[in-house]
Amino acid sequence: MTTAIVFAALMAGGTFSLGLFDVKQKKYLTQGIDEQVILTVTFIGTGLIALLAVLIVGVPEIKSGFLLAALSTITINVVAQNLLIRAFKAEEASLISPIRLVTTPLVIVTGFLLLNEQPSISGIIGIFVTILGLGILMHSMRAFSFSFPFRLSKGVTYGIIAAVLFSISFPLDKITVLTSSALFAVAVTFLGVGTITALLNISRDHKFIPKTFQTMKITGSGLLYLSLLQGVGNILTNQAFNYSLTAYAASLKRLQALWTVLLAGTFLKEKNIKMRFVATLVMFAGILISVISQ
Repeated sequence: MTTAIVFAALMAGGTFSLGLFDVKQKKYLTQGIDEQVILTVTFIGTGLIALLAVLIVGVPEIKSGFLLAALSTITINVVAQNLLIRAFKAEEASLISPIRLVTTPLVIVTGFLLLNEQPSISGIIGIFVTILGLGILMHSMRAFSFSFPFRLSKGVTYGIIAAVLFSISFPLDKITVLTSSALFAVAVTFLGVGTITALLNISRDHKFIPKTFQTMKITGSGLLYLSLLQGVGNILTNQAFNYSLTAYAASLKRLQALWTVLLAGTFLKEKNIKMRFVATLVMFAGILISVISQ
């Protein structure tokens, strides 16, 4: 039970930080800040924060399998993160964030194929109860209904593709943590994604570097704050990998969508709080089932 409590605490704190990151990022996107600048600066910033922490606590032993997993997840995330931030730019945060729920059931499959993990029946039930709760949450926003009526806009399409890619990278993320440490894995992965994204943007736009510095000047410490939120969130959730199967970790990491929607109600003036509260109860029931099943 102690392990379950530690796991839940890490995920709760980490996902809250990531949910706040989503909302703050959306606010900048709404203000017209270039999404590629945000992506580049926050990923490199997050990587540097994690790297500083690694230097303080010490570089971990790098075990066999780390390099391949790190290169693979970096490659996947270069594509997935670019799609995701474009989705956030095109649509509301409370619409795009829950779409990442597609990742959760898919991780059951990828966790089994890549890590030979076999979730228990109660764990699987908990995962799908969590999904049901978030389905109610989406329905409350009139963004979806259970008849799936929406026409796939560009933003929604980007979000769905990104979620599928995350289901592939999630087990690889766990491998990078288990073969090094949560801090080191975050440092390498985020610096890798941020650096490659920067190089791609520089190759396409020779004004990207001055544009980036100008944006940082305009936003002040804003992008650094985003980097800190993202860094803390990912370090905590990655650390939680050490206490759970990949499918369960993926289920609790979807709490990010809950925090995003609730915080969007405060900062971005979203509505329908009563139904969201009901959805919250359902989600926590699913999360409780998943954690206790361990």
